[in-house]
Amino acid sequence: MSHIHFILFLLGYLTMHPFATKAAGIDSLFAHYFNHAQTFADAYPREKVHLHFDNTSYYAGDTIWFKAYVVTAENNQPSTISTPLYVELIDQMGYTTNKQIIKLENGEGYGQIPLTEYVLSGYYEVRAYTKWMLAFNETQYFSRTFPIYRWLSDNHQKDRSIAMYNWDPSFRLRPREKKNKLSLHFFPEGGQLVQGITSVVAFKAESKDTINVCLSGEIQQNTNVTSFETLHEGMGYFMYTPAAEPSTAHVIWNDKKYSFKLPKALPAGYVLRVEKRGNQYEICVMRNEQTSREDTVAVFFSHQGRPITYHIVKWENKNTNRFLLPTETLPTGIMQVSLINSRCETLCERFCYVMPQKNPLQLKVRSNTILYTPYAPIACHLSLKDSTGNPVKGKISVAIRDWEASDYMEYDNTLFTDLLLTSDLKGYIHQPGYYFADTSPQRLRKLDLLLLIHGWRKYDMPTAMGIKEFTPRYQPEKELTLHGQVLSIILKKAQPDMEVSILTRTDSLFAAGITYTDSTGYFNLPVMPFEETMEAIFQTHKPGKPRNRMCLVKLFRNFQPSLRILTYNELNPLWNNSNKLEWLARFNDSVYQDSVFGSDSHWISEVTIKAKKRQQDLNTIRFEQSVFAFYDVEQLLEEERDKGKDYITISDFLKDINSGIIKKYGGIEEFVNGKHDITWKDESINAVKYIIFCKGVGVHNMLQDKNFETGYSHMLDNYKYNDRDWTEQPHSEYGRWGVICNIITKDGWNPHLRYDYTRGIRYTTIKGYTHPLEFYSPQYLPSQPLPSNDRRRTLYWNPNIETDENGEATIHCFNASKSTFLTISAETIHDGQPASLNIHSIGLDESKTDHLQ
Repeated sequence: MSHIHFILFLLGYLTMHPFATKAAGIDSLFAHYFNHAQTFADAYPREKVHLHFDNTSYYAGDTIWFKAYVVTAENNQPSTISTPLYVELIDQMGYTTNKQIIKLENGEGYGQIPLTEYVLSGYYEVRAYTKWMLAFNETQYFSRTFPIYRWLSDNHQKDRSIAMYNWDPSFRLRPREKKNKLSLHFFPEGGQLVQGITSVVAFKAESKDTINVCLSGEIQQNTNVTSFETLHEGMGYFMYTPAAEPSTAHVIWNDKKYSFKLPKALPAGYVLRVEKRGNQYEICVMRNEQTSREDTVAVFFSHQGRPITYHIVKWENKNTNRFLLPTETLPTGIMQVSLINSRCETLCERFCYVMPQKNPLQLKVRSNTILYTPYAPIACHLSLKDSTGNPVKGKISVAIRDWEASDYMEYDNTLFTDLLLTSDLKGYIHQPGYYFADTSPQRLRKLDLLLLIHGWRKYDMPTAMGIKEFTPRYQPEKELTLHGQVLSIILKKAQPDMEVSILTRTDSLFAAGITYTDSTGYFNLPVMPFEETMEAIFQTHKPGKPRNRMCLVKLFRNFQPSLRILTYNELNPLWNNSNKLEWLARFNDSVYQDSVFGSDSHWISEVTIKAKKRQQDLNTIRFEQSVFAFYDVEQLLEEERDKGKDYITISDFLKDINSGIIKKYGGIEEFVNGKHDITWKDESINAVKYIIFCKGVGVHNMLQDKNFETGYSHMLDNYKYNDRDWTEQPHSEYGRWGVICNIITKDGWNPHLRYDYTRGIRYTTIKGYTHPLEFYSPQYLPSQPLPSNDRRRTLYWNPNIETDENGEATIHCFNASKSTFLTISAETIHDGQPASLNIHSIGLDESKTDHLQ
């Protein structure tokens, strides 16, 4: 019997037997919801992903090294649902600059993202997800933002510098949040206010130019005044009894007065309150006199979409019902508490947190010293034990960083905080480790406040309980597969029963295959596992016809989640200040230099370099500030052709990608590989690699000075300059030098060859799994000469350090060319329990340092 027939039968039965059978019928109805949600959780398990990185910030020219942990959301066990994991690097404007496909084995994989020297500096987002994670209505994925600083040359230190680009608004893809000078958002517990019922109201204060807003205020209701203040990260709460008209909150911030209206209360309804009392939760459900007595409600407790238990509310002629729930019966992590009526409508909902009942997995580290001299050997000892103190044989991902040269934020994201907290919350969570620093009542109260504000309906209960139909958007991926559709070129109509042939080629492999479209023009092609990329040609043919059919071939491989807003905290990170101990490291450097070269020796090369570089740096900054649009043409062409679009000329491409630039900026001058050329707008777009729009004096200096050291000089290293008069363009109001369109051709471009594609044939590049490289860690031996300059910031990275039968492992590596302390980052997961460690060698006490060799 289907769930719809079951409900109709039950309602009819209750109509005929309204008294004796009503309670039993309601119990059966909620039991049916509970069982259906259990079945749904079994049929559609969710996945979570976390990436452990070798560092917290990067320079253009660096490599981002990472390890992926993919687990089942319910128990944090290694996931076998998906094999491909997609990892993307997205710039601040929302353009994908790099995409990797990581092959997962037993829920783990690792790879690297090279940041070429012409990567534009800025704040970049790294996203990771499986296709199955995007199959649900509430998409979930891993996201982390990193600063990528200006390119670091071999001879000059540009310390943590990010260019201030003047991007044109039409170039932006990423949404932006419009914030006022001060905003105050209110979050009633359970999601709603009801007239006459006292409720907990959480709030969050935010400003467009301040990270942590601290304020106080008051709410006046007739003669009653309620005072409130922020507790942590701009968050706080107060008790509030709403009337028919919403009250106003008055606050004073930075000596200015602000007023904010509270949410309007419902005339009738329910309020849900959850409070932690020792080792149990007290749940209180309230209603007012205007609320209908005809309906029955129940409180469901769910963990990662699976209901754990439920409680049918018995009013007993009262408007308040209280009951207790012991926490030892609940799994660790976030619990979703939902108030549901007999029609399976979610009336109230909030999150609460269950702390682990036993000691977590124990991950510890010891180092052989605290402060390391230049090129000194480093030895770190790792120990891994379970909650009972028994040794654990497993794999640990480990990064050892130069503490002074790297950025560090206390309580930053880790495997532990991602899997057990932030992956289930909405929005960016700043310093999530703060909420696990201890289990004091104040800390737990702040954690509960965080859940009130950032909780969201990740699991839709009516869908899980069978009231709403559900069909996943995608199926789990066990292998790489090409999905596509064939359309007619002119009318874009689906082409059924079409033969699709594909030719693929790599440096060592050549393959060919044939498939056929279905009645709607779709086709599927399984792809044998391969690494990196291979060139592919798609050609269409109608069976029985002598010639190939001229068609468009769409490919469905751009299924990434929507772009999110980057918060102020992410774009303005506050790193821990290392200046207090920097003097000690520099003093140690001077002692080391005296011991090697003698006290009368001097290093003067840096002074000379800075004098030579000053003007070149100025030209670089001016050029960066002149850039207002940057297009990775190869990447964008692939994405647009996957959608069924096609372009022939540069002019066609720009008009469709961003017609606003052409309309807004008149008098655009075109430069091809540095040479002035007015004919290229009608040339083939297939010959182009990048297009950069610039305006102002900065681009003029760039064309005049070929020798300044920046990533752009590598990108434009084929420039040939000609003499011409730089005059103000008649239609341009953006600077004396007008607007320049820099067109950079593909590698190996030959001006004597044509780059037009044959219509009806789709040329593309198919991406395979990323080939994981080995991190280079130099070995400095006493008998060998030392390099003059080793600027490594990540001194050691290994995604798979294995502990022995005693749960121990030792790492050996070498310091770079400056004295420094270490930052050691280690992460692992065992038996569903994640463990993370971020510690400085200066923070290790005497028991955690020894004389390891």
